[in-house]
Amino acid sequence: MTVTFDHPPRHFFDEAMSVELDDLTRALRRDPSVRVVVFTGTGTSFLTHFDVPSLARGAASVPMPLGFGAGRLVAAVAGAAVRGRRVDRALRGTAARHALFLARTTAALDRLTRLDKVVVAEINGLCLGMGCILALACDIRVIADDALIGLPESGLDILAGAGGTQRLTRTVGTGAALDLLLRGHWITAQEAARLSLVQHVHPRQQLHGRVLELCEGLARPSATVTREIKRAVHETSTRPSRAALRRETAGTARTLSTRAAARALARYERYLAAHEPLTDEVILRGWTQGADQEERCG
Repeated sequence: MTVTFDHPPRHFFDEAMSVELDDLTRALRRDPSVRVVVFTGTGTSFLTHFDVPSLARGAASVPMPLGFGAGRLVAAVAGAAVRGRRVDRALRGTAARHALFLARTTAALDRLTRLDKVVVAEINGLCLGMGCILALACDIRVIADDALIGLPESGLDILAGAGGTQRLTRTVGTGAALDLLLRGHWITAQEAARLSLVQHVHPRQQLHGRVLELCEGLARPSATVTREIKRAVHETSTRPSRAALRRETAGTARTLSTRAAARALARYERYLAAHEPLTDEVILRGWTQGADQEERCG
């Protein structure tokens, strides 16, 4: 099965996509006919990053900055709400929807990791923030040789939530994770392979064909063998991760509630709105130079 992101202009991950991902992972959990799932994007875009207006609305919905304890409570309540689909659906039309957005996404990615199928990220373009977070939730990451990948959220004074900090650290190690997260920068496909952030790098023209070849081999083991291999590997590396994931979610809620985050998100949202079309160069310039500087320059 191939899942293709198609949300112009750059496949920014918003609330509707969060709901669709939640529905998809629940359906896949019940479908024994699917052996391999591939995530990719249309054109030359993968999943660029979170939808900034959605994050900004979430930040604006919090009346005051949250302490860590309050952030932990918000995360726990939202996580409990999205476990029951009826509660989730009932709250989507309320102010609670913003807290559910992150909690639902986190739960869907956790479900994706635990599927008895092999999940492959075919990274065919710029892969920042949520794009990188989703790719990290996949079992195997294959990237075009000219694509860039990273978690630049610290540039907006927020945390790379939805499991981003946890999966990155388990994938590349503490030192490399701290370097990537604190500097908030992105790296080339070749650098990502060196860090084991991705497993395969191919020329863009060959990317899809090489992924199909890879999937043929990945589909051969039975679902039972796939499930037990994934369980053994993930439990070895993630045994204490549930508590760490709760801590990350609380930290994300706390950083999103700050005035600095609200200002940075608003600046970047204005920057994106003022710089159509949203090419890779425009998006990267928005992160490197800062949207406030761009606005002053005209």
